[in-house]
Amino acid sequence: MSAVHEIAISGFGEGTNDLYDRARPSYPPQALQKIYEIILESSPDIKKGWKILEPGSGTGIFTKLLIEPPPPHSIPNPTPTQSQNSSTINENQKYPNFPINTLISIEPSEGMRNQWKKSIFDKILSHHSNELNNNKNIKVVNGNFEDFNENELKKIGINNNEIDSIIIAQAWHWCQNSENALKEIASYLKSNSPLILIWNLESFQPEWQKKLRLKYQNFDKGSPQYYKGLWKEMYNTNSFKELFKEKIEWSTKWFIGMTENQLIDRLFSKSYLTSAHLSSKDRENLEIELRNIIKSAPHEWIDKEKGIFKYSYDTDIIYLRKRE
Repeated sequence: MSAVHEIAISGFGEGTNDLYDRARPSYPPQALQKIYEIILESSPDIKKGWKILEPGSGTGIFTKLLIEPPPPHSIPNPTPTQSQNSSTINENQKYPNFPINTLISIEPSEGMRNQWKKSIFDKILSHHSNELNNNKNIKVVNGNFEDFNENELKKIGINNNEIDSIIIAQAWHWCQNSENALKEIASYLKSNSPLILIWNLESFQPEWQKKLRLKYQNFDKGSPQYYKGLWKEMYNTNSFKELFKEKIEWSTKWFIGMTENQLIDRLFSKSYLTSAHLSSKDRENLEIELRNIIKSAPHEWIDKEKGIFKYSYDTDIIYLRKRE
């Protein structure tokens, strides 16, 4: 199999994955509703169930939402955007139930796969064996964007040109060869079925969050983070031009409640801020600076007594359908 980016290998190695799984945010319901609608357009037969591949699945944060919608009390809070009024957002405040027939997560990191198994098998599937496991094919395999591990997929009944959607959450920016990756993706998708890319990104608003981002982004070691846009090189490849229709973009703004310590955990779960890339002294100094920014910020409090404040996110979706 082809190489995985070295920052991702070391930053998401064994021992970092519990923090990643615990500290990383989920995704807002309006984004999941949009993804549901995108897939439904080309695969309307929900009784048959959908076959979905999820390369770069990590610890299964997005996988969980496809398998078991969260209860209403755990739903993050959306804020209106220019393309979404308040009534639209309120209507989308329920996570959709995806009609999963087959869901195969594909992940190159052994540590991530092990955490996926703990999160998905141990915490979800083992407790819902009758409801979720019957007639459903849910697994994680070793593979990457350019090589989904064809032999392993065939063993579990996955063949070319039969997948209803390929979803890549918070990971496509790590792809090192989008030419080859898009060929691999197109080989599994049905005609007109979508490749869906989704990212959460800490908002640049309010101003204190911008200061926070600019502070820690200085440590990214030149890695191809989403906000840099290097992943857009995919649009210049022959694979994109020959195999896919024009891209469509969608975005939403939302916030979650966080404490100072939860936010610090969130930030230090980033690949380039783990102990593999940051010395204990550098981490100590950076943490002091980050905490100073957080402490001095003019927070919008959710529960001031408990130290819970609003932390804003942007969620972006880009999808492109396979040509017929």
